Amino acid sequence: MLAGMRLLATDLDGTLVFHHAVGQADAEALVRWRAAGNLLVLATGRSVRLVQHAVEVARSSTSIGLDYDYAVCATGTTVIDAVGQVHRTRTLEADQVRAVVRAIGDVAQAPVSVFASTLERDYVLDDPIGLSTDQRTPPDRFTAAPLSQVAGLGVTSMPLHIPDVRAAAALARGLEETVDGISCTRSTGFVDVTAAGESKGAGLGRLAELLAERGMEVSEVAAVGDSWNDISMFEQADVPCAMAGAPGEVVEAAGGRTTPSVAAFIDALLG
Repeated sequence: MLAGMRLLATDLDGTLVFHHAVGQADAEALVRWRAAGNLLVLATGRSVRLVQHAVEVARSSTSIGLDYDYAVCATGTTVIDAVGQVHRTRTLEADQVRAVVRAIGDVAQAPVSVFASTLERDYVLDDPIGLSTDQRTPPDRFTAAPLSQVAGLGVTSMPLHIPDVRAAAALARGLEETVDGISCTRSTGFVDVTAAGESKGAGLGRLAELLAERGMEVSEVAAVGDSWNDISMFEQADVPCAMAGAPGEVVEAAGGRTTPSVAAFIDALLG
């Protein structure tokens, strides 16, 4: 049995990834963390495919890349290892996907761009805001497809792009009240729709079960993030930490602990 390992779960966007790049200092700190015999887990709302894109971004923006041990993807619904093997996933039912799209028209108070992620691909169903055509978005990131084609493909999450904070909160409440068996988790600029009970925290819990089955003992879990979808992750952590400038609710959930960067947080953990 491997005893005494520590685990760091880190969010990506707004925590490690800024302006489509990963900073050199953060990348070097992640290397130090793993070199000390600890586990690195990426915990994100991104799909499996978009986690892989983050790794490519890190490789192009630093001299190091972004090596990790596990990733909790698609707002906790999916757990993969470093080679991309899926160890656990949970999808929405096709009727739920269709019901969410119908309900958006009834409860949305602002324009909403609707996306759907599977293990293999990310689809755009409707994009009035224009995220999928933004020049900063890689041209192959999303595949345009009709709801009739996508609903039954095994949708792990439905990221709904809605930049207005109040409208996003209202949309999340409205969808959960309207559609049975779903959870709506807010992040910066998005509401992520998943099967009920899914979250980054739930995904970390399932990863802990997987590690225990493999005889890997984790002595301490640390977590760092910047948005509301990180709160459930903080609840699973022994040492939670919010990024400086995160919303007040997020900082409060982290016990008031903040950091200016992932590198600074790792340096504090390593002492």
